[in-house]
Amino acid sequence: MIRPHRRTGRWSLILIGALWVATSAVWGSALLVEGATSVGVRPAAVAAARQDGPLEADPAARRPQPGDRLPVFARGGPVELRGLSPDVVAVAFHEASFGDAVDLRPVGRCAVCRNRWKFNPPRGARGGPAYIVMDTRGRASGATSAVDAVLPRGRTALAPVTGTVTEVRRYRLYGRHWDVRVEIRPAAAPRRRVVMLHLEGVTLVPGERVEASVTRIGTARRFAFESQVDRYVDGDVPHVHMEVKRAATGRQRQRSKG
Repeated sequence: MIRPHRRTGRWSLILIGALWVATSAVWGSALLVEGATSVGVRPAAVAAARQDGPLEADPAARRPQPGDRLPVFARGGPVELRGLSPDVVAVAFHEASFGDAVDLRPVGRCAVCRNRWKFNPPRGARGGPAYIVMDTRGRASGATSAVDAVLPRGRTALAPVTGTVTEVRRYRLYGRHWDVRVEIRPAAAPRRRVVMLHLEGVTLVPGERVEASVTRIGTARRFAFESQVDRYVDGDVPHVHMEVKRAATGRQRQRSKG
């Protein structure tokens, strides 16, 4: 084995160390938002993040205090969706599975937008939290008709709206994985329904009133398989799926049952 000259070996170590520091700086600039400094954008989204600007919290934003209402991150007509936790890791919009979901209007700045043929980020949007618009899944619904709120593991999700619980039921996600579906009728828009999926530990019952940023809905759930949002956010973290739906008529309910 040929041994390198001591001086040459020393300069090699210095060069390797410099490259490591530079690489760490690049990845550090791409870290995601709102209290999660250990969670970053995945390599597949780094180019888009650089193009649209780094994902970072608004420096002027004050951290919510107990009793405060969390900020609005999306609007679906008259319905305003508020943050599920002060420690949300990321907010990522995508196409809903069904056409009864209302297109949401994100609040804040689009830091990563991978579905520009369906969604054009508003110009001049500077304040508010950064958000992601994920790539298309070939669905007919709008690019922002559903949203995933990524939370730290074990974190409880708070109610995104004030209203009344109309449904709590178990169902099989993709026909295989047990999940819980919570449906809320917003007080500000009784003809709409806010649907939340990927929850566990839910103790609410239909007819119970919930208050935005106060009532605990359940714990965000992590599944064994990869979700679309996992391609954008590093770390083994769960998310809560949300949609604002048009309330079904009696005839539509009958069709859905049979």
